[in-house]
Amino acid sequence: MNKKYILTLLPLSLIALLAVWFVNREVPEISEEGENKEQTIIERFEWEFERTKDLSLGYPPVERMLDALDLARRRQAELAGQLSRGVITNPKWRERGPNNIGGRTRVIHIDLNDPTRKTVWAGGVAGGLWKTTDIDAEDPQWQKINDYLDNMAIAALAQDPNNPQIMYMGTGEGYGNFEAVAGLGLFKSVDGGSTWQILPATLTGGFRYSREMIVTPEGHVYAATNTGLYRSKDQGVSFQKVLGSGLGANDEMYDLVHTPANGMLYASNVNHIFRSQSGDPNTWEKITKSPVPTSLGRLEMAVCQQDPDVIYCIGAENGGASSTYVTTDGGQNWAKRARPENGNGTEFTNGQVWYDLDIAVDPSDCNHVITGGVPIRRSQDGAFTWASFGQGIHVDQHIHLFDEVNPDVIYFGNDGGVYKVTLENGGATVLNRNQGYNVTQYYACAMHPDTFSSYFLGGTQDNGSHQLNEWNLTSARNVWGGDGFMCHIDQNEPLIQLVSSQFGNWGVSFNGGLSFEEGYPVNGGFFNPSDYDDESNILYTETGDGDFYRWKVEESSLELVDITNMGAMNISHIRVDENTPNRIYIGTGGSLIRVDNAHTGATVTSQSVGTFGGSISSVDIERGNPLHLLVTISNYGVANSIRESIDGGVSWIGVEGAAVPDNLPDMPVYWGVFNPNDASQAMIATEAGVWTTELLDGAQTVWIPPMPDRGIPLVRTDMLQVRPSDKMVLASTHARGMFTTDVFSDPIARMDFNKVHYLNSPMTFLGDLSLGADTFAWDLGDGTTSTQENLQHTFTALGTYPISLTVNGSLNTTGAVKILPERPVPYTAGQPEYGGDFEGFTEQYGVYHISGTPFERGKSTLPFKDGTKSGENAFVVGLNQGMKHNTHTMLYLPEYDLSQPGIFEFGFWAKHDLENGRDGFRVEYSTDGGNSWSVLGADVKKNWYNTTNTGLQSAAFPEGQSYFSKRESDFTRYFLNISDLAGQGSVAFRFVVKSNETGNSGGLVIDDVTITSYQGELATELIEWAGAFTASTEITLTWKTLPEYFCRRFELERSENGKDFSLIHSKFATGGSTEVPQEYTYSLLSQKNLYFFRLKVINENEDPAYSYEFYSPIITVRRNLEGTEVFQAFPNPFTDYVDVAFTDVVTGLVKYDLFDVAGRLLASNSVLLESAPWFRADLPPYLAAGVYFLRIRIGEEEPLTVKLLKVK
Repeated sequence: MNKKYILTLLPLSLIALLAVWFVNREVPEISEEGENKEQTIIERFEWEFERTKDLSLGYPPVERMLDALDLARRRQAELAGQLSRGVITNPKWRERGPNNIGGRTRVIHIDLNDPTRKTVWAGGVAGGLWKTTDIDAEDPQWQKINDYLDNMAIAALAQDPNNPQIMYMGTGEGYGNFEAVAGLGLFKSVDGGSTWQILPATLTGGFRYSREMIVTPEGHVYAATNTGLYRSKDQGVSFQKVLGSGLGANDEMYDLVHTPANGMLYASNVNHIFRSQSGDPNTWEKITKSPVPTSLGRLEMAVCQQDPDVIYCIGAENGGASSTYVTTDGGQNWAKRARPENGNGTEFTNGQVWYDLDIAVDPSDCNHVITGGVPIRRSQDGAFTWASFGQGIHVDQHIHLFDEVNPDVIYFGNDGGVYKVTLENGGATVLNRNQGYNVTQYYACAMHPDTFSSYFLGGTQDNGSHQLNEWNLTSARNVWGGDGFMCHIDQNEPLIQLVSSQFGNWGVSFNGGLSFEEGYPVNGGFFNPSDYDDESNILYTETGDGDFYRWKVEESSLELVDITNMGAMNISHIRVDENTPNRIYIGTGGSLIRVDNAHTGATVTSQSVGTFGGSISSVDIERGNPLHLLVTISNYGVANSIRESIDGGVSWIGVEGAAVPDNLPDMPVYWGVFNPNDASQAMIATEAGVWTTELLDGAQTVWIPPMPDRGIPLVRTDMLQVRPSDKMVLASTHARGMFTTDVFSDPIARMDFNKVHYLNSPMTFLGDLSLGADTFAWDLGDGTTSTQENLQHTFTALGTYPISLTVNGSLNTTGAVKILPERPVPYTAGQPEYGGDFEGFTEQYGVYHISGTPFERGKSTLPFKDGTKSGENAFVVGLNQGMKHNTHTMLYLPEYDLSQPGIFEFGFWAKHDLENGRDGFRVEYSTDGGNSWSVLGADVKKNWYNTTNTGLQSAAFPEGQSYFSKRESDFTRYFLNISDLAGQGSVAFRFVVKSNETGNSGGLVIDDVTITSYQGELATELIEWAGAFTASTEITLTWKTLPEYFCRRFELERSENGKDFSLIHSKFATGGSTEVPQEYTYSLLSQKNLYFFRLKVINENEDPAYSYEFYSPIITVRRNLEGTEVFQAFPNPFTDYVDVAFTDVVTGLVKYDLFDVAGRLLASNSVLLESAPWFRADLPPYLAAGVYFLRIRIGEEEPLTVKLLKVK
């Protein structure tokens, strides 16, 4: 039986209700073509609507958030400087990311203050305003502008063309989605966007949802809002409504354009385009006419700056996108053009035209148009046809922006953030510009159970489920698609992990998140409430198939469970009780029920433990005390949105603090947790960030907002998770990614720094890994001390330095760093202070051991790593033992001076016994003094890496990477040309060894590391080049080079006459060598008796723009031919010359004489040849038609005669 209320078709009453809620906007019907996407959007909004609506009103009064934010900021100002660091009411939050995945973006603006046009602004719909000063950089270094704006939906941005220091910003996402954040009004900046102030004239409700802003050359400010078009002629002091209701148009304004070419203003609302020269009220002319429909529900337009008479528009029609309409005469006449479509012929917004739609026209080419719905479409013929465009760009488009100065550059804003496209050579280069643009919208999160672990999972709106695994602000890996929701990590067996997308589509990993496979679909609601029992390995989920599902994950068993005597349930939350085995709590329809023995049986009984009204958003249970419960409710207007019970639900008391003035505002509360050290204290996640109380005291409970200088902003936060091992708290925000705090953690000193580093290279010391730390005291062992949390320091002398960090005055941790030198090249035996044989100069190398078996200096007797290549010392992984599982150890070498151009080669000797593919080692290099490292040589190649991970999920090195593995019983020399690093200055190298947690490996030994430097001319030299018949119909060509200098490839060319050559084969070169000749061979089928060959040698290096090509001498390959003969004379018949080809190359004087049939000498000449297989004999042009004879003498050899024919 189906006890879950689900919306399958929108009844008219709900459509009417949603229409009010969507600010009188059109709500599209579900279309068959876009049903899946459309249903997802509708379900998302219904879920948000139901869990936050004011029960007395029947809809969510989102405007109350304006008062809530105002109250929160007043409280922040009142409490500034009064809260002690480290107490629950003043937690310090750390931003964790992701820094590589953006979020819904409706504003992109190119800063007029920057003539390079690299400074770009972007606005998140709930994550505030951001700016980068170099949009072209690999890491654009986005800067967040003011925490005050973090809860703002940035909807519009404009700049005064006369004074670009003056900027205006509109707030409030007025596009009909429930998650749309209301704005405060319009803001102004007079310092180029560094600081912003609200314009008092816009604090009325008419400016809460902006869609577009412009500033005209006269300095007039226009704002298109959902209540009309407004203008200010006094830089924002006052505003006048110039178009909308009462002024000849609908209030719902969308697009706004000013065209300098004709000084005209254009504005569009739901179904028409208007224009005005002055912008004054009652001067706006409606210019749209048939065939443009008058029934559109939203109209987006694009006016061509090159010719403003060319205008395109597209709108909302029957729940989807309309056709495109265009005028080429300023609106006098309109034509219907093609509708942008998906590949299957359906309209391209998939039924969500009210949510994502935009159109833009190239300012320099009025036929070049871009439009976006879910995907992007492009027309180059004035919208007669549309083609797919922008592969790799995230779906759900909101803004397209042509750079008016560089129209080959187009910016796109969508649900995935910011993208830049450059048009060149008929193609398009797509760049994801979201590095550091942290506006990701999370619904849920989970933490790895290990102490200090930074491994998190999170589910996001429209950006899938993410995996984060680094300290501080870091990037994320997408592990599951769709809208990401609930996720869980088994706290006893963390190899088991679960992620989900909309409607309860679950993915499961049994290898610690390396990969996820499809789990059971449970037919859940859009958001599928669930919880995971770590002891029983059971996932409990809501479902539309019954009351709940019980998924025994390890048994791959999915069981539908019915709760006796329960009617229809709308489950909003499920929580497993860690205190009582197999007990779960279910929030349903404003009631909380408890189910014991939930782990077994198709039918279970339940007990009601509370009825509150509203949507239960979370339940927390004090660890060790199953009677102490905390419940949160996410609806507006609830008298007590936070409830506490100390008797297992027999009685409840509201702890919202209703008796405290200016306390917790009326807003959704999404999650709550007890302080694991003191359950009289709690932390809650709300629509305005994470609030805390130091005493749950009924109506007297005082709630404290997050403080502005302590990390987390006043943004919607959906979930909190507390890790038992170290009491770390993880918060998932719906606009700014994830944050953590250690406010509950027991204080402990922890630090991180490079354990091996380099002379005169700045290095970073991190103390912020400490938990519960309030003060810091560093001692760096060279007389340097500091009280900073994190610091940088440069060591100027070699040696090993003891490092000490003391936090909170008494908690201490210690370590050491070894500082290595820089050495010149060549670095080879016989050079002064050569330490690559590890016999002496121990200050030149260091070991950093993380886990498993370390590198040790000495001489092993164990198989496959015994002995040394030279001397008595090598570096061995496991000097007297095999290599343990999960080994991670590194051997550091000096820095080397590679500042001069040259041919350099890195080499070493090794033997090893490593589990094939799963365990291995590789070489890494650093060009910044050891602060960051890259893999040296990325691929498997001769004399270098022998293994690539092509799918081994449990391998020590990630999939797609190459490394040394397998068994090598004897010492083998590995070497690689590193001339690409020439000119880098100082370059350091290290060996990195890793093993996985299974199998057996003996280990490895490394000896005699060298860097050779070629001292001759920096050019590839061909030292051998030959060919011969090696079978009856096979020719083998061989050649050698020494040295090779940026040699990229060889092109083999063949000729049958010694003159006309064609390419027959290309062969990649080794690339560089300094000591050992590089040998190459190529065999080919050859059925004729004589061939000529030459070799084209191609050398190039893009970085210093080096390019050098040359040809080898021509060689001949003959089958059983003695001496040198004339092979061919052509053309024959001739006109005034013939080309004479020999059967071998000729060096020396060649004489030739021409005779007629009577034996008369008609012409005589000679030519001096140098290794040539042919020559041209010039003949008199006046000869009559007939037969002639050409006698050829090579040096003093017997003459050769060729019969020739001339015809008229």
